[in-house]
Amino acid sequence: MKKFLFYFSFIAVLFIITGCAGSKGSGNSITGPDFFNNKIDGEITVSVYDSMLYKNFLEEAARLFEEIYPGAKVNIETFSAMPEIKTMEVDGMFVSVVENNSSPQEKTDYINRVNTRIMSGEGADIYAMDILPLNKLINSGSLENLDHYMTLDPGFNKIDYSQNIIEALRYKGGIWFMPLNYWFNYYKYDSALIPSHNAGSFGADKALSAQELVNFGVPLFDGSSKLFNLTGGRGGMFPQLFNEKYRSFVNLETGRANFIDGGFASLLESVNHYSDMGYIVKNEISRADIEELMQRMSDTPSERVFFKLDNSYMLINMFIRDIAQWMNTGYSGGLLKVIEDDDKIAGIQANADGTVPFSYNLGFGINSSSKNRETAWAFIKFLLSKEMQTSMYVYNLPVNIEARNEKIEFDFRMFLGINDEELNGRQLQAMENYIAALESLCGQINTYVIHDASINDMITQEVQNFFDGVRNAQETTRILQSKADLYLSE
Repeated sequence: MKKFLFYFSFIAVLFIITGCAGSKGSGNSITGPDFFNNKIDGEITVSVYDSMLYKNFLEEAARLFEEIYPGAKVNIETFSAMPEIKTMEVDGMFVSVVENNSSPQEKTDYINRVNTRIMSGEGADIYAMDILPLNKLINSGSLENLDHYMTLDPGFNKIDYSQNIIEALRYKGGIWFMPLNYWFNYYKYDSALIPSHNAGSFGADKALSAQELVNFGVPLFDGSSKLFNLTGGRGGMFPQLFNEKYRSFVNLETGRANFIDGGFASLLESVNHYSDMGYIVKNEISRADIEELMQRMSDTPSERVFFKLDNSYMLINMFIRDIAQWMNTGYSGGLLKVIEDDDKIAGIQANADGTVPFSYNLGFGINSSSKNRETAWAFIKFLLSKEMQTSMYVYNLPVNIEARNEKIEFDFRMFLGINDEELNGRQLQAMENYIAALESLCGQINTYVIHDASINDMITQEVQNFFDGVRNAQETTRILQSKADLYLSE
């Protein structure tokens, strides 16, 4: 059983999900604008695994879509059980704890079921790309090339959407699914620790990897402050360094893994070295004792950290900390209660090769065997509309530009604790500064790294064995290489 802690009155869940097309069609059957005859009717099915993230949103969307197109019927299939949400009060604060009983086997069963139905020419019309192996679906020709739809549909205007996000999806000559929203990670630096003459190396217009920041910070490190707010092990520093080099370890386009020759063992040993040197905290926090965790959150921040990793949703804090009606706790998500008053933006998180990735929460592809692809595409377009993109269920940044701009102001007001009243001069200036920084950071995004959830599960398991001391780095690497080779050859 896993428990996740949520710090707001609503649930914001971040999922990082983790090709030429085959002979089944992959959109090639769409030969011209005649396909889009505005005959939106018939029955379609949308299949998702993650009920918590998708169910309420899709059921609401289906109801509204059917009102617009009375001849259409949208069925929603969800497979994971809705988690149980418990609320408790600790020191005057309400904490929501979500108990998720989903098991790896249940995910495997769902993936196998989807594959079997698709290979038989059946299955749902639309699939959520939550846990499905996107690369395998693309390679088998099981997904429509949505680039054809966007190009040939006169009712779709690309300029209404964040074009760099859509273009970042291009893989093996096509765009195979459509995210509804996106988010990114960025780094902050403590300006009280970084010499002022080095400040030019940082800013909202910069893209930096964790390794670059390690290289920058080591000469300044004197042991009195940690380099990162990240902890050691699989839940902290390791995934940042690993994800920034994911394509060098797992090349899904060629179907090859490269753990042994790619320096995976060295990466594991580097994380242990960083812990031993005191750059990061060695142990990971246990979330079992909520009261103890809340006590840490209520303590006065006492630690300074050179660099901190954060996500785009929390970027607002950088611009409202001096004017908000409540103050950010400075809780780092690990064992440190960090001081954030002097934090500035270091840059957006980049991959080791310099590309800048994004992640998404909600994304959909069309089954190439669908008998009603036009209605399926119409439903995806509806999910991209301003009406649905401003839904309370669409977290982070909507792909629809108009919806994104509206949501930015809504979120800014929410963080300030202001509803409909007019913003004063300081608040307006803070929002303008926030929007400018957000635009600069988002404008650098240029890639989407396709992951394979099954390989990621292998990595999580074996890496945990390494950090628990069960196996050394070389043994861990050999086992991973063998497992990944077997899986990718299937």
